[in-house]
Amino acid sequence: MSAYLLDRANGATMLTIPVGHTLAGLRDVLGEIAELSAVLATQGTSALAVDTGETLPVSAPDQVRSAASSPAAPPSIHYRGGTARDDDGLFWEINGTEGDIRVSGPTGHTQMVQLSLKGARGDEKAFRPLEISASYRSGWPADVEPGNVARVYARMARDLREGTRTAPSFDDAVAVHRVIAAIERAAESGSRTRGEILARRGRLRSIRRAVLRQSSSFG
Repeated sequence: MSAYLLDRANGATMLTIPVGHTLAGLRDVLGEIAELSAVLATQGTSALAVDTGETLPVSAPDQVRSAASSPAAPPSIHYRGGTARDDDGLFWEINGTEGDIRVSGPTGHTQMVQLSLKGARGDEKAFRPLEISASYRSGWPADVEPGNVARVYARMARDLREGTRTAPSFDDAVAVHRVIAAIERAAESGSRTRGEILARRGRLRSIRRAVLRQSSSFG
């Protein structure tokens, strides 16, 4: 990784970039986070900066662990630096009263990789691929990153035409950064910290537990 990403003071870390993007998705699916506890650690104290060729000290955390509470489910998150040994660098499982959903991908950069969606209901013993509407696939760039940007722009344009609010907003970005700040405060203090208080009560109450484990190329 580049030298800029190694220094926590620069603000560009595993927590603020890949974890931040994934927190945005987690909030969209499960709702707001009310409070949390967290641990941040830097296991690798030095790394090769690919842009300078130097081995430099690392102060950015390469381990992020958090246990949170929300009206919908109590999510637990473990994000680690490095690369996965298989294609499941991302593993996100949501356990509900009627079944389970699993989202997976090759790395923890959720915003940059092709995700796989599987599910199981009732007494089913194995996960099976879930059908995704063609509207999410056809008519968009095939590559993940431009495709994601194009879909967001299309939602923004539709909101402007129709007066709706379906696209992510600055308010959503602020809410994600409040959670990031709460993770940092909880890790520093060693105590449980309030994250967001504007919980969308009543949403997805049937979900019992959400577990998110990810690997990122950071660290």
